[in-house]
Amino acid sequence: MFGQKGSKNDGGRTLRGRTRDKESYCQSDAAKRSQRAYAKRIAAGTCAQFGCRLRAAQGRTKCRKHLRQAAESHRGRYQKRIEAGLCVYCGVRPQFWGVRCIICRQRFVKSPLPTAARKALTLQRKAERQREAHASNAIVQAAISELLTKRIITGKQARVWKLYVGLDSRGRNRSYSEVGRIMKISKERVRQLLNPARPALTQMFLASASEARELSNQG
Repeated sequence: MFGQKGSKNDGGRTLRGRTRDKESYCQSDAAKRSQRAYAKRIAAGTCAQFGCRLRAAQGRTKCRKHLRQAAESHRGRYQKRIEAGLCVYCGVRPQFWGVRCIICRQRFVKSPLPTAARKALTLQRKAERQREAHASNAIVQAAISELLTKRIITGKQARVWKLYVGLDSRGRNRSYSEVGRIMKISKERVRQLLNPARPALTQMFLASASEARELSNQG
């Protein structure tokens, strides 16, 4: 009994599978026939719209009548999607910073973000780098001022450090070349004059960092 029932079910499934295969084959065959008919119309220079006997417009696949109809249909669909707040390209997802969604934007541009947003991000990152550079330069200036006050660095070394970190009237740090041109010495000589004070600076930075960690742990 069970074996016969199973064979009937298997037969029913096989029959349904054959029916689906036949339907898919008919659909694929119909699609192929439609594609062949479309290609023949294009080759003959007639309108690609089914049932139209007019000639296609120059450089187009449809006649002027069906081109106007397609344009009107496109404008109507575009306006409806704009009013609904949907992507004008897919009509499914919401708009993102424009008339297209974040997925469809990638079909047309390398970055999903618009140009204005990318410029804003670039300016923000540049401002952050400048702020970090100013903060670190202020720390170095404070450390060099302390070394100058304690007279740990004096003479030509003191002048080189003042020019290098911007402790003069200009108020900005300079490169080795700029310091060398002002003092009329080579870049290598500038480096040699800066090197003796670097260990003291390193110790000061380490001490300040340990103090900051202790304060953070206590807080």
